[in-house]
Amino acid sequence: MAIKHVIIHVVKRDKDGERLTKQLRAQENNTDGLTKQLTDGLLELFSNAHLNIGEFGVDGDNNATPVFEQKLRDFYDDNCNCSSFVDLTKALADRYEAIIVGDQLHSVKGGYLIFYQYERNHDDWLGVAVVKKTEGIDVSVDLDVVASEILELNKLHLGAAINLTQWRDALTSRYIRFKTGRATELRDYFEKFIGCQRDKEAAKRETKQLKRAIQDFAKDTCGMNDDVASQKVTQAHDYVKERQKTGEPVKLSHVANHVFPDRCDEFALQARQEYDLPEDLAIDSAELKRYKKLSGSGKGISISFDREKLNTVVKYDVERKQLTFTEIPNSLREAIEKELLEEENVED
Repeated sequence: MAIKHVIIHVVKRDKDGERLTKQLRAQENNTDGLTKQLTDGLLELFSNAHLNIGEFGVDGDNNATPVFEQKLRDFYDDNCNCSSFVDLTKALADRYEAIIVGDQLHSVKGGYLIFYQYERNHDDWLGVAVVKKTEGIDVSVDLDVVASEILELNKLHLGAAINLTQWRDALTSRYIRFKTGRATELRDYFEKFIGCQRDKEAAKRETKQLKRAIQDFAKDTCGMNDDVASQKVTQAHDYVKERQKTGEPVKLSHVANHVFPDRCDEFALQARQEYDLPEDLAIDSAELKRYKKLSGSGKGISISFDREKLNTVVKYDVERKQLTFTEIPNSLREAIEKELLEEENVED
């Protein structure tokens, strides 16, 4: 991880309805010392936050170029070198202020705008975060207890990370990771500032594809039967749920290592090439739920089937409380027919 540029500007107000104050720094901050601790903290927040995924666009049109993207084109060359990081970020800070003022967002307080460019996994990234100060307590040189303010770095409220390399090379439409908050006003204004739009189907599509990739690899490549393949899907489900609980990102290589530890690289390669799955997976909770079978047992009966079979080959009559199977596994059918035949022979 290499930090190339860092700069902090301020566009904020202390109370709702107050006039915004703006202070733009004339030169970049140092990339070492406390500044490095700051950027390391922000990078950690990004890695732990639940982020939306998307691309640049205006009103759903990914062919339209928002102001933020226009500025990137003005200042970055094809190798992701910035002609003037100071001037770029000043222009973006002015744009940030213009949106808050122009849209009359009197309750948006703004904050410290931290821009930083870094290299990760041979890709260049541009990070931007809106950080606020939080009240604390300190001790003065005279050992008096005094009020203090520090940057609030324990939670990412508003931020975006743009993969400049993928954006420049047009390798994917998933080059922006962003966090916009839950409140509609905060979400809308920050997405307008970045000019990003969500890939709304990404999570659903990737969660479906991950399940298919696991099932196909287990059965077709590893020669596992349906039951073992289902167990692999369940392992993936449980692993992803644990990652979500701790707020950690779900990575394809980690899923591969957990589900297919002996053939993890082979599975990850197949998942990327044949199922178009990225390393950073977007997970849809509803689709993830389908990884788990519907099952129940009692009174000498045990039933289990994939959730997608419900209302297709498995019908449930709510009024009669009856379950009807229009298809059953060959092994079960053969066992039933054999049992019935043996009963007929006994009777004869």
